[in-house]
Amino acid sequence: MKLVIAGYGFVGKAHYELLKDNFDITIVDPAFPEYKQEIPQDADAVIICVATPQDDDGSCYMQNVYDVLKYTPTTAQVLIKSTISIEGWNQIKEEFPNHLITFSPEFLRAASAVEDFKKQTYMYIGGEFDNAVFWETIFRTVFPEIVIEQLGAKEAILIKYFRNSFLATKVAFFNQVYDLCEKLDLPYYVVQRGINSDSRIGKSHTEVTEERGFGGHCFPKDTSALVKTAHKNNINLSILEEAISYNNRIKQ
Repeated sequence: MKLVIAGYGFVGKAHYELLKDNFDITIVDPAFPEYKQEIPQDADAVIICVATPQDDDGSCYMQNVYDVLKYTPTTAQVLIKSTISIEGWNQIKEEFPNHLITFSPEFLRAASAVEDFKKQTYMYIGGEFDNAVFWETIFRTVFPEIVIEQLGAKEAILIKYFRNSFLATKVAFFNQVYDLCEKLDLPYYVVQRGINSDSRIGKSHTEVTEERGFGGHCFPKDTSALVKTAHKNNINLSILEEAISYNNRIKQ
């Protein structure tokens, strides 16, 4: 089977490392001279891993995904691993009605993407049933025991956005714990340890760094895109909006 990985950032590299021994893989990414090539028209499947940064209006920038789809044959199965918005999915389905498109969110950390990918035990595959079955078969070649849940693409999109938004909000919450500890001249690490020792809360995302707040590749753009989607649907995500506003203030 001829498989194309479009986009060779940390997500694309993780997929390549795990799938390279089982499939004939072509890497396509204009950012790298050695991968500056067109998508083969005889490709059986394409995994889209291109960047989807925050657009000027705060929404998800989808042009990189569109550019891949424009040159992808309609006979190829397409799996979007790039983070996309609900609006982006709707536009994709409208502009590329003849393409076989499925969405699967990834939850990889940039610094440990390959290891995170290897260790995953659960995967969401969103889209039409036959297309989702195709990709489940692909991933079971390297993850025979993995739990794969097939669901709607829009549900999978919101799972990705809300997971990251919850964790971003948790970071903001613990930064506010830090603020009060500082004001009262109390050791933050003692209070932090007492809070996160509760198994319902946990230790992740409770460290307060010198940079303060949340940043990185995903949290700022994903929280912003989710708020934009909410606004377009007349929903007020007030808790998340306050977390974003607070984060912006402490990062100034």
